[in-house]
Amino acid sequence: MDSLRFYTLRIDSMIHEQSEEIKLLRIDYYVKANELGEKIEMLNSRVGDMESQLTMISEKLGSRKAVVDSDDLSGISPEARLIYEAAYMNYVKGNYDEAINGFQSYLQLAPDSPLSDNAVYWIGECYLAMGKSQNAVNAFQDMINRYPQSNKRPTALYKIGLVYEMAKDQKTARQYYGLVIKDFPNSPEAALARDKLK
Repeated sequence: MDSLRFYTLRIDSMIHEQSEEIKLLRIDYYVKANELGEKIEMLNSRVGDMESQLTMISEKLGSRKAVVDSDDLSGISPEARLIYEAAYMNYVKGNYDEAINGFQSYLQLAPDSPLSDNAVYWIGECYLAMGKSQNAVNAFQDMINRYPQSNKRPTALYKIGLVYEMAKDQKTARQYYGLVIKDFPNSPEAALARDKLK
């Protein structure tokens, strides 16, 4: 009887330990599932960003001159030009902190140059790629306020709308999409904004 009682207690102890392990595994499963859901959501938002970037690239390859060939850039010093290009290459490579520092250095060196609006815009893109949504919105808004005639304005407005949409603030997102359509009705961003509003 004593031996049976001993084995019963041992089995009960083992069952209790396994139950605790199952509870921990279940918690770990839910945490991992939530993390996976968040990562999928982030990937979806990046797909939207890539659509916008592809639109911008096709624009640049189409009607406009490439930035490096533009006559308007002749007044930029070679030093400032190198800083800008290095910052942009860092952005392309995913070195976002270095890119931000480079664009900020460029803005200190050439605050009123033809590429200043682009530099502020790409700072916003860097923050967006890093998941720092509020910093991205601040940079895009700064570009819109400082350079109201910038050709990056419709893209910046659209990107702000995307950030608010990702944050589940549909009302504000719709306002920015509406601004893109109202102020730049024939732009590629307006077409994207119309799709979003549908």
